Amino acid sequence: MSQQNSEPTIYDGLMFVSLGAVIIGIVFLVLSLNGYGWSNGG
Repeated sequence: MSQQNSEPTIYDGLMFVSLGAVIIGIVFLVLSLNGYGWSNGG
């Protein structure tokens, strides 16, 4: 039923784009929280 050698589709590209956007958003969130004196320790 499943094909092993299927080429990547546009949906695979959009998945990686959205994953990258989430990671970049987390990075900017941490950077902005550091401006307010937030730290991982609490």
